[in-house]
Amino acid sequence: MTVWRGAEIGLVGDVRGELVRVDERAASTGPLGATGDADRRRIAGGLGLELDQRLLGGRLQLAPAVRLDVLRSAFAVPAGQGEQSDEGRDHTSVGVSPRLGMRLSLRPGISLRASAGRYFRPPTLVELFGDRGYAVGNEGLRPERGTGLDGGLVVSTPRGRTSLYAHAAGFVTWSEDLIAWTQTGPYLRPTNLDRARVAGLETAAALRLLDGDLELRGNYTLLATRNGSAEPSMRGQPLPGRPRHELFVQVAAGHAYDLRGREFIPRLGATFEHAARTFLDPSGRFEVPARTLVGAFLELHLLARIHLALEVRNLLGARVATWQPPVAGSAPVTVPISDFFFFPLPGTSLWTTLRVDLQPPRRPRTTERPS
Repeated sequence: MTVWRGAEIGLVGDVRGELVRVDERAASTGPLGATGDADRRRIAGGLGLELDQRLLGGRLQLAPAVRLDVLRSAFAVPAGQGEQSDEGRDHTSVGVSPRLGMRLSLRPGISLRASAGRYFRPPTLVELFGDRGYAVGNEGLRPERGTGLDGGLVVSTPRGRTSLYAHAAGFVTWSEDLIAWTQTGPYLRPTNLDRARVAGLETAAALRLLDGDLELRGNYTLLATRNGSAEPSMRGQPLPGRPRHELFVQVAAGHAYDLRGREFIPRLGATFEHAARTFLDPSGRFEVPARTLVGAFLELHLLARIHLALEVRNLLGARVATWQPPVAGSAPVTVPISDFFFFPLPGTSLWTTLRVDLQPPRRPRTTERPS
């Protein structure tokens, strides 16, 4: 809705209801007659207001916004239900998230972007009540809150025989009650870290050559994290599950052919990804070793509506990595290559995908010149 010259205002609202129902198959063996069965409910509502103000002939765009979130959680269970260790309780959480965004066009295809504001993130039901074997929920989680700043440069050239899109941005976030998955005995469990800081640099680029017959894409993220907990063993340590370096590169080549009036595009490509080491615990003792994986893929596109993809992941069959225990005199240990939760990743694997677009592809509009 236009409110004055160069300004539009938007209002958004949402309501969400969530239900978790636990049916315990095994009979309880503990006292007090706890059954393990329980129902939990949560109702969440949000209201957001945003102003879009354009200045300097549209070169400068300011977007102040504010959002209010209210959650009513009914997590307490009647006597005789649930587990004896249940920590669920009935409570209301309120979060206010103001934010200011800015975009300044320096010249066609080059712009500066920045934003600053507060955020509010309540724990998900999986984080609260999930039970997936080695990963279990934590009913005592508190909502995560924090302040974030970011700014960067975006470069975009017009689409043509050669085109480029690239961006680089720096960011920093100060969080309170950060929700992080950490190792607790034989399990992974989300916990609240009192205070944390995440700073870093994020870059991405996509280069199209020869009218798209050759494409190169990549992104790189550098993170510097710090645990601000008052616990001496945690203070100053890196945050778990957040590697310092992450790199992904993809190269693809293909060409559009005309088969009896039908467009057919085969594409062949390769991928490279690297993730530096990270940790499972907030004290930086249980390390997840770095991993480097190479892949390849083949795509077939017909009529711009039928898309078939065959992908070989971990083409070189990497299965293990070396880990050095943080104990003086310990010998290196061979461990499986894993994800950031230390779940082993498969060796060479083949994945197939078939997608059919029912809607016909949109064609670019053309403007006829008067003769």
